[in-house]
Amino acid sequence: MLQAILMVWVLASDPEAAAQAYMDHLDYVAGEAGRVAPELADALARPELSGQPYTTVYPGDGHATGVRWVKGGGPNHQPMQRLGWSAIELLVQDPDALVHTLPETEFTRLHGPAYLTDVQNVRAAQLLGPAGELLYVTRILDASRSLLPVVNPDVAVGHPFIMVAGSADLSATRAFFRQHFANPVTEPVPFRIDVLSQAYGLPGDTLHDLALVTFAQPFGLEFDQYPDSAEAQPLPPSRRGGVVLVTVSVEAAELPGELPWVLRHSPEEGKPAGGILRLPSGTPLEVRFR
Repeated sequence: MLQAILMVWVLASDPEAAAQAYMDHLDYVAGEAGRVAPELADALARPELSGQPYTTVYPGDGHATGVRWVKGGGPNHQPMQRLGWSAIELLVQDPDALVHTLPETEFTRLHGPAYLTDVQNVRAAQLLGPAGELLYVTRILDASRSLLPVVNPDVAVGHPFIMVAGSADLSATRAFFRQHFANPVTEPVPFRIDVLSQAYGLPGDTLHDLALVTFAQPFGLEFDQYPDSAEAQPLPPSRRGGVVLVTVSVEAAELPGELPWVLRHSPEEGKPAGGILRLPSGTPLEVRFR
């Protein structure tokens, strides 16, 4: 069973500058640095990332879910123009207060803050970050009325708690998780997603089907049905960017069977460590066994 989101890997032309922007304006703190292993780059079908440096930041409340900036990407990246990981959803104390602190910084407000439904339990804004990554900054007012029993952070900006991806076939994506994991998967729900409609020149009131995979801990993966014109990865080098990989933890004993690995990590202390999967639509997911 999927337990938690551990790491979000994002391309940036200047990883250190992107990390510094999160530290300066979102009060994140510095974490580990390193270089992308060749076998990981090959598993992602991005050999150009082999050996590239990365730097990592974590939320200021000490939460263990990090954002890892990898040297790469091109100048013409546009969010949601291709299938795969599309947005990072951060849990925040007050999206209204947050957006007022960000003008004239590396963060650009796109939409909101606004309530996402008439129930008025989830309030969020959409931002572009320093590397053109798409961010949802979200507060859940009453977790008892939410699919995810989150605890709102005791700092202004908390950890990534939902990762969003675009799917070419939502039914196939839902079937994949039901086959390989024991996590609940919701039925498709039609939803207004302003940034997605805007990316494809659709009317603002267009409804897009989405489904949520909920974790054992208060994390989730959201999959949005993308228009037929969405492009597959990888895009030409000048248009690459955004999130390239998400790392999650899994309780290995609860898996219903063998996973369809693209890459198996070397065992640690004699125990399987996990590896890389490729979801329907080509989206890579790193699994780390508990």
